[in-house]
Amino acid sequence: MAGNTIVYVGAEASGLYRKTAGEAYWDLLTDGLAPATQARAIAIHPNDPRTIFCGTQRGVYRSTDGGDHWQRMNMTEGRVVWSLRFHPNDPNIMFLGTEGADVYKSEDGGENWSQIATITNPSQVQMAFAMRILGIDIEANNPNNMYAALEVGGAANSTDGGHTWTIRNSEFAGDVDLLDLHGVAVGSPDSSTVFISNRTGVWRSRDKGASWQDCNFEQFSDIKYSRGIVRDPSNPNTLYACVGMNFGSEQGGVMRTTNLGDSWERFDQGINAGSTTFGIAVNRQDPAQVYFCTRRGQVFGTHDGGANWTADTLPETAMNVISVACTSA
Repeated sequence: MAGNTIVYVGAEASGLYRKTAGEAYWDLLTDGLAPATQARAIAIHPNDPRTIFCGTQRGVYRSTDGGDHWQRMNMTEGRVVWSLRFHPNDPNIMFLGTEGADVYKSEDGGENWSQIATITNPSQVQMAFAMRILGIDIEANNPNNMYAALEVGGAANSTDGGHTWTIRNSEFAGDVDLLDLHGVAVGSPDSSTVFISNRTGVWRSRDKGASWQDCNFEQFSDIKYSRGIVRDPSNPNTLYACVGMNFGSEQGGVMRTTNLGDSWERFDQGINAGSTTFGIAVNRQDPAQVYFCTRRGQVFGTHDGGANWTADTLPETAMNVISVACTSA
C-alpha cells in the first residue's frame, strides 16, 4: 500500500490534531477553523483522503488539503455538530447530527446543509444539555433506512432518508443507562443488523430496532461501558466497540467481534489505556490499521490487525479527547 498513514484526533475542549504515523509530534490544526475548536466529529471522504470534515461548536468545516487549511461550510449558525456520516453509495450526500437532535443533509459534497428533521422523544432523560445525536448510520442496501444514537434518548430509526424518525426503545424505556446511547453501526453483508452502544455495553437488533438483545460484554471483558461502535469497512461482520469502566474511569480498551456480535474479544492486547476509550477508527485503505483514543489523550494504533501496537500521547493542552480518524495519503 502506497502512502503514509495520517491520524486525526479531536478534543472536545481544545482542538483538532494531526500526525503522520511514525513521526514524533502532533500538529494542532487551526488555519480556518473555529477559534478554540471543539472537534467533536471527524469524517474522511471515502474516495479522497485529503478531504476531511470536522464537526464543531460552530457547525461543520471542510479541508481539501489534508487539514492544512479549513473552511466553514454553509449551515445555520449556532449548531453544535456531534456526528457526521457519508451516504454509503454517494459521497456527495452527507448527514450530520447536532445537540438539540437536529438532522441536517448535504447533497453537494458538504458545501451546503439543510435541516431535514428534529428527532424528539418525550421519554428522554432530562439532562443539563439538550438531547444529542452522537451517531448516525445508514443501510448500504437500503439507504432510506437510517439509525441514530441519541444521548439520553435511546435509538431512533428513519425509513425515508432521515425526514421522519421513530423511537426504537422497546427494551430501554425508563432506564438512563440504556437510553444513554453513544454510537450506532449497521452490520452484516445485507445490512440487516444494527448495533448501539450505551453505558451497559453494546446491544444488537436483527429486526431494525423493533427489539434489542444485550451482547453481554461482561462475558468477555471486565469493563463494558461503551462510548461508540464502528464497522470494519472491508468486512461488515466485524465491528469494534469502545469500552471503559465509566465516563471518567482510568481504564479503557476496545472490543472486537468477527461474527456479527455472537462473541467478542478484547482487541487491545498488551497495552495500558489509562482512561475510557472514546473513539475508534479503521483505515478504509488498509483495514488492518486501527486507531483508538482515550478521554485523557492517549492514542493507540495497530497496523497489523492488533498483533502490535504503538502508543502516543497528545499534548497536555488536549482535553476531553473524543474523536479519531485515520487514512492513507
